[in-house]
Amino acid sequence: MSDIALGLEALARLLSADLMRVENPDSLVMGVAPLESAGPNHLSLARDLRQVKALRKTRALAVLISNPRLIEKSPCSVLQVEDLSKALSLAIAYFHPEPELAEGVMPGALVDEGVRMGLGCRVEPGARIEAGASMGDHCHVGANAVILACCKLGSRVRVGPGSVLGTPGFGLRREGERPVRIPQVGMVVIEDEVELGARCTVDRATLGATRIGAGSKLDAAVHVGHNVDIGRNVIIAAQSGLSGSVKIGDGAVLGGQVGVADHVVIGAGAQIGAGSGVGSRVAPGARVAGYPALPVERWLARSFFRSQKHPSAERDEEPRS
Repeated sequence: MSDIALGLEALARLLSADLMRVENPDSLVMGVAPLESAGPNHLSLARDLRQVKALRKTRALAVLISNPRLIEKSPCSVLQVEDLSKALSLAIAYFHPEPELAEGVMPGALVDEGVRMGLGCRVEPGARIEAGASMGDHCHVGANAVILACCKLGSRVRVGPGSVLGTPGFGLRREGERPVRIPQVGMVVIEDEVELGARCTVDRATLGATRIGAGSKLDAAVHVGHNVDIGRNVIIAAQSGLSGSVKIGDGAVLGGQVGVADHVVIGAGAQIGAGSGVGSRVAPGARVAGYPALPVERWLARSFFRSQKHPSAERDEEPRS
């Protein structure tokens, strides 16, 4: 429970919400919680009709709703909003603000002389930053992260715990049957407001730069190969891997465990379904899924056909005794 409290009418103004079905007008909201665990001073939310059962049983003081069909099913006060995710973000930020962390290099971190660091940066214990690296203002480097000399970070960049930036790219040639490394002498450029989750890896370029564009967000355990060029405001979910020289346009979204073959171009605004294998160009704005990745409509049709042709393949196996 938060120490911060706010009345329902004031909360409605904060969230630009319509307050409806007020049960306890003098009660105070003191935090945000899921429907199932919310108490009598919590704000909660119901996204869609799949949550009707939990909504009817909730003990929350009030609930955020955007779907009008859910309003009559609520046992408590309703705050109806147009953008549920935005309202939830505002509420969480108000009742559960992030603690202000002291800036500077924390004990146990190792930052070489010659690292250029802007104002308001924080480097957590166990992190390592090599001489030659640079970062702008208000960056945060997580515990045990490694930033090597070839890296240039913009401002307000967040590097998750255990992430490694600047290791040599996986470029190989063959001498007879023996694989031999190609020297990797390029850079890593991370632009403003990029966020890397825990244990991400970003390889330095062979020549030139591996680049992640401003505002892009990478989930945990994403690998970015050498000379990859990620545009602005791209979202990549966990355990995805981008092979060398992949290009991703602005605003594209990749689901979890997506694999992209080398030199593939993914257009701006494209959406790649989770678990997909992308081996050829994806047009701007396209929606693809599957292995190999196909337009979503074709993938759904193929999945349906297979389920009809081989229905047993779609059923869970009987547990063996």
